[in-house]
Amino acid sequence: MTQSKGYAGNILRVNLSDGSIQKVLTEDYADPFLGGRGIAAKIYWDEVSPRIDAFDPENRLILITGPVAGVPGFAARWQVCGKSPIHDRFSYCNLGGFWGAELKFASYDGLVVYGKADKPSYLWIDDQRVEIRDAAHLVGKGALYCREKLKEELGKSVRVVAVGPAGDNMVSFANLVADNDATGSSGLGAVMGSKNLKAIAVRGGRRGVEVADPQKVRKLRERFRLEMKDRPTLILPSIVNPQRAKKDVCYGCGIGCMRLTYDGQSGVKGKFMCQSSIFYQVRAQRYYGELNEVPFEATKLCDDYGVDTHAIETMIMWLSRCYQAKLLTDEQIGIPLSRLGSKEFIETLLRKVSHREGFGDLLARGTHKAAEALGSKARELLSDYITRTGYNCIYGARLYITTGLFYAMEPRLPIQQLHEISMLVMMWQMAAAGMGHYMTSEVMRAIAKRFWGSEIAADFSTYEGKALAAARIQDRQYAKECLILCDFLWPVIHSALSEDHVGDPTLESQVCAAVTGRDIDEQGLYKIGERVFNLQRAILAREGHKGREHDCLEEFNFTIPLKGDFGNPNCIVPGKDGEVFSRKGMVVEREKFESMKDEYYQIRGWDVATGFQKRAKLEELSLGAVAEKLENKGLLA
Repeated sequence: MTQSKGYAGNILRVNLSDGSIQKVLTEDYADPFLGGRGIAAKIYWDEVSPRIDAFDPENRLILITGPVAGVPGFAARWQVCGKSPIHDRFSYCNLGGFWGAELKFASYDGLVVYGKADKPSYLWIDDQRVEIRDAAHLVGKGALYCREKLKEELGKSVRVVAVGPAGDNMVSFANLVADNDATGSSGLGAVMGSKNLKAIAVRGGRRGVEVADPQKVRKLRERFRLEMKDRPTLILPSIVNPQRAKKDVCYGCGIGCMRLTYDGQSGVKGKFMCQSSIFYQVRAQRYYGELNEVPFEATKLCDDYGVDTHAIETMIMWLSRCYQAKLLTDEQIGIPLSRLGSKEFIETLLRKVSHREGFGDLLARGTHKAAEALGSKARELLSDYITRTGYNCIYGARLYITTGLFYAMEPRLPIQQLHEISMLVMMWQMAAAGMGHYMTSEVMRAIAKRFWGSEIAADFSTYEGKALAAARIQDRQYAKECLILCDFLWPVIHSALSEDHVGDPTLESQVCAAVTGRDIDEQGLYKIGERVFNLQRAILAREGHKGREHDCLEEFNFTIPLKGDFGNPNCIVPGKDGEVFSRKGMVVEREKFESMKDEYYQIRGWDVATGFQKRAKLEELSLGAVAEKLENKGLLA
């Protein structure tokens, strides 16, 4: 194809082992895979052997944008993909802020890093000039410190993504941390650290991205702005002093979400958003007897050490249970479990884990592996809340049913897919409580019919319609992850402007067409999403995912009744005919879940008995070469 608009045109490749630097054309990937997750998955499929582990120099760290990155008005983001040390399989993370757009302005749609530097280094991308530089002065320093130090040395306009001590020491759940405190999980910070790469600094030589139809882009930007204008912004009720917070928007957004910058009284300043802002709140409030800034400071400590707050949250839950069961003491592990909730506790825990000191070395491998090492009693204390990748199970199958298919098939917490359902239900709760929101049961059913394939997909008292809904949501979300659009604002699934309050699912394809010039409609965009989802499925199969056998949920979903969920403590959902229905005390019904999988595999064109892909479906998706390789390994049905 002739290179579409919306792209910088090149993907930068850096081999840290021999210092070689080269460019490849984005157009080699963009036609079938569009951008973002699609291009990253294709590069990974072509270049990363299933035989290597996450810390092998031949693992790829793929930092990637989509065609909408750098185009103002649509809230675009960027991603990092690679083999994760959590399970030695392909995984990904999604970041906001400014770094992705700056890479685009430096004339690169993506960056592929492989090999291993012979000493601590950082990568300096100054538009067309690319250098591997010595990072001796950054060794052992925090991610936030490194970011600001490089800005001081290279210029305030430079954008930096860095790792902290956790990444340096290859802690399995280490994060990457970029400008605006944007963080990327899946243990990919540890992959960066394993390559002796401390940071990547980038400065572009241009601003803006050339689009195919500027007038259409302007009209779509204005329409999107109007759609978002009157949407309420969710403010988490855990800020000590709301007057010390201000809105923080990612590059080109102009709309904003719940993302805030908080200026703490102690002088600590940074992003305050979502789970990371409140993960330590309950513990700290219980310890101090009041709401204070310790939870916020705990988040900033996590950012500087470069660890995932999701993993730390579930680790603390497990450590607390171990302490109460007298399996662990302060003296045994050198961490003040008796002062859990204090600043001293979180500081000590993060330091020991990030530097692999004493008991922290065991914890650095992840909570599951730590529990395995301590024996059966410790393992039993993980039995009812933690997923296999170390996350707290939110928006789970016991509550929403459909989300069970997301959890079963993704290599990490599938938050974008979960949000498409959970956010709507939270708004429906507001309407059901008489709070004046337009998200009535009637609107929910209409949205479900248009976006999820049937009205009954919005009835969470039944498993009917959930398999089709899951496939529809996955295809849409994977297409979104190729463009890459913000999860908090896209898709425009509901609308204050339309008479029936149903959003417009064609908006993403319209934006794609206006930016790139591609002749693409809603179904064409979803077909790309389906192609990328199937490519990722093939990657995971090649790395050991055994289809139906591994498309499963943690046992607690089937045996332990639901007590509550984030944002929905009473577990209230729309039931039959939109009536208020509570799933509190319910479990996933095993036989019905397996029947739902049967239906899902049929919809996907996969083999029902095994869950393996079929050649016919892969060829239909222009993945014939992928089918050939899977067949050679006995991984096709």
